[in-house]
Amino acid sequence: MSKKLLQAVTLTGFLFSVISSSNAQEGDKYVKQQIRDGKGNVSLITFNERAIYKTSDFKQVFKDQLGAKEDAHFQKMTSETDKEGFVHEKYQLFHKGVKVEFATYSLHSKQEKLVSLSGEFYSLENIEMNPVLTGSQAFDIALRQIGATAYLWENDLEAGKMGYAKPEGELVLLPSVDDENEGVTSFKLAYKFDIYATNPVSRGDVYIDAFTGNTLFYNATIKHIGEFTHGAKGNALFKKGTMVDSANSATRYSGDQNIETSLNGSNYVLADNTRGLGVFTYNMQKGTNYSAAVNFTDADNNWTAAEFNNANKDNGALDAHWGAGKTYDYLLNAHGRNGYNNDGAAIKNYVHYSNAYNNAYWNGSVMTYGDGSGVGGFNMLTSLDVAAHEIGHALCSSTANLAYQKESGALNEALSDIWAACVEYFAAPSKQIWLIGEDIEMRTGHVSLRSMSNPKAEGQPDTYGGTNWKSQKCVPTSNNDYCGVHTNSGVLNHWFYILTEGKTGTNDLGNAYSVTGIGINKAANIVYRLETVYLTSNATYASARTYGIQAATDLFGANSPEVIATTNAFYAVGVGAAYVSNIDTTAPSAPINLIAAGTTQTSTNLTWSASTDNISVTGYNVYQDGLLIGTSPTASFAVTSLAPATNYLFTVKAYDAAGNLSSVSNTATATTLAIGTYCNSKGNDASKDNIAKVVFNAISNNSTSTNGYENFTGISTDVLSGSSYTVTITPNRSSKAAKEGYAVFIDLNADGDFVDSGETVWSLAATNASVVSGTIRIPGNAVLGNTRMRVSMKLNGIPTACETLASGQVEDYTVNVISTNPVATNYEVSAVDDFDVIIYPNPVENYLQVIILNNIETSYSIVNQIGQEVKSGKVNGGNIDVSDLTVGIYFLRINGLNSSVSKKFIKK
Repeated sequence: MSKKLLQAVTLTGFLFSVISSSNAQEGDKYVKQQIRDGKGNVSLITFNERAIYKTSDFKQVFKDQLGAKEDAHFQKMTSETDKEGFVHEKYQLFHKGVKVEFATYSLHSKQEKLVSLSGEFYSLENIEMNPVLTGSQAFDIALRQIGATAYLWENDLEAGKMGYAKPEGELVLLPSVDDENEGVTSFKLAYKFDIYATNPVSRGDVYIDAFTGNTLFYNATIKHIGEFTHGAKGNALFKKGTMVDSANSATRYSGDQNIETSLNGSNYVLADNTRGLGVFTYNMQKGTNYSAAVNFTDADNNWTAAEFNNANKDNGALDAHWGAGKTYDYLLNAHGRNGYNNDGAAIKNYVHYSNAYNNAYWNGSVMTYGDGSGVGGFNMLTSLDVAAHEIGHALCSSTANLAYQKESGALNEALSDIWAACVEYFAAPSKQIWLIGEDIEMRTGHVSLRSMSNPKAEGQPDTYGGTNWKSQKCVPTSNNDYCGVHTNSGVLNHWFYILTEGKTGTNDLGNAYSVTGIGINKAANIVYRLETVYLTSNATYASARTYGIQAATDLFGANSPEVIATTNAFYAVGVGAAYVSNIDTTAPSAPINLIAAGTTQTSTNLTWSASTDNISVTGYNVYQDGLLIGTSPTASFAVTSLAPATNYLFTVKAYDAAGNLSSVSNTATATTLAIGTYCNSKGNDASKDNIAKVVFNAISNNSTSTNGYENFTGISTDVLSGSSYTVTITPNRSSKAAKEGYAVFIDLNADGDFVDSGETVWSLAATNASVVSGTIRIPGNAVLGNTRMRVSMKLNGIPTACETLASGQVEDYTVNVISTNPVATNYEVSAVDDFDVIIYPNPVENYLQVIILNNIETSYSIVNQIGQEVKSGKVNGGNIDVSDLTVGIYFLRINGLNSSVSKKFIKK
């Protein structure tokens, strides 16, 4: 493919095909499961085996399944392929060109076939879209709301190094949550501003009502380990490119550990260039100015306790550096993820922030660690679990992007704690992995910040709505921890502990439970899929349950022990019902004895022996060349709309009411007739004189049949036009003295008969030879494609093509005539002289899209398999209407001024 053609393919990658169904009622027959949230919005749809949606059908899918109207527009945000081979494409919803905040929907597919949908979709109507306030007026209101005395954009040096600029604002539609019913009830047109204040420090998205000027929501960007002060982000001091060395470091909390450093001048610094785009750790020298930060250095690259375990707590920087590296390693080794954003983004650690600062946080770009205030507060906040927790917030921002308030904010915090436990188990399994912050805790009466095994020990709930649960009927602010995000996280924390370790007990709701643990690795895989594939910004505990069960189903199969444990662990923490085991999981038996009969130019009839099931067989899926083409309630199916003179492969699977699918049947073959109707020819008596074997190129067919005629058109071989081949026939003869005559006929112009000149391609007078052979030449002008070959044997004479033989046998086969001309056989791109062409989709149903590079003036013609021109015209608008063509194989010729390009396509 030429370079310019590759560019054309990239530019046109957004184009899509649309399937024939056009409404939700039509699409419902493909739905296996549909789950709605508390307000009736569809949060998850899974499809059955009969579904025919492809990923390219996203517009039709959103219309059929979600009821998307003309004002709704979906823009693809991301597309990722996971280790299981699923492709996940996330789309952002727009209404009349305005982004609907937090409203994303994802398509999950495998081998281009849609498996499920998930996300947040809202049907918006009667919304006023013309703001009263200007962006400038809304910005002034936002600044008054923040109330800071200094902002990052006021310092050009700091802002420039961090890639931050004064926000211009974005007009969005913000879902408004009903505190009483905890569901989305309305939408507000709002201005959104990313405001970074430096005194006092804060960063978050502020949403200002575009009509009233009210502050609707503050979505904190800065994430931290506990309910303490916020911080700011920094810049890189060390440039990559110098040699990386492995060094021993005496960390503050994890003993001697190997770290990666780099030589910078005459000293080694904490700069690791082996992980993604690097891990860098800097010294803020108890200040708050990131541009004033310096490197930690060591002359001999042996970072000893004698040097760094000092009153300044410099050894804590070694923990931060090692912990960030281990978090990167965990994501890569356990989940195949290249850093928190899956693109190897650099991790920048800033240590010794401010004076006695009792917190650590992720601020949207970098890690910031305080030294802690000591007794009554915390020790230096650089322990392994703290580092993993904060980088976990970065992972969330790059995936689920959970809004930092109420239940979604609690899920956000819990996921970071879960990754903290997983990283400790991965890098330092001797630590207390179910405690968060035990290394830094110095408050009286506390062992840690949070306990995942016993959340109540640190004032958290272990049951949804139970003891210590923070009410969600509140206005989220920093003063109430955005409605208890650090407190209510205990529920998901405990769910993960139970899923991993197992537990038997009774929760605060009075529900008795017993869960068999599945181990931390399986549990972590479920959580990773839950967060990176399914959760959306306004997720609740209920949706986390829905998506967690689906994630387990994807990974381990429906009704697996892992799905049972996932479901029952949610039940144990008060979210949803326990697993129900009375589900039919037995698949029907595979259909057998599948045959194709009564084949015509465009149809064939399939029959098979019925399957059995423990309850009942509901129906059968019918596949043509591996693609589902229809269903049948009985053990037969009429296939129509086939192309003439074409070989097809058919299989069948049975399904029951529970959606269980059988193994595949045997394969049946059928070759449709060419245009025209072939004459009948057979032997009245083939009991003594018949054909035992025919060999022709790839055809090598043994037959012991005594039928006067055998249809072997399902057996085929490719032959090149202009080439010669040997045919060999072995007879069964009534006696050694019996003489047989032979003839082979090929319908070279594919018109449905053998009467045209040259179509008797070989014959031999009657002979008593035990094996006969001859040469058959395929002329250069033979019509390309599948056609019929007839082999006849007659007692005491040379047979003709349409003869009824007194004694003998006739067999029909298929040959596929192909050309050595690359223009005729290229299915992707053809290029001749001065222009290139690409066409899609292929096969095509309605419109053939044509890309012609170099923008030359062109015309086209379409020719069928027998050389007849069936359509012609100018190439206008890049597409050709082929909806009026009959099903079959065609050749498109694009004619330029001095040259032409040919392309083969299939009309379906």
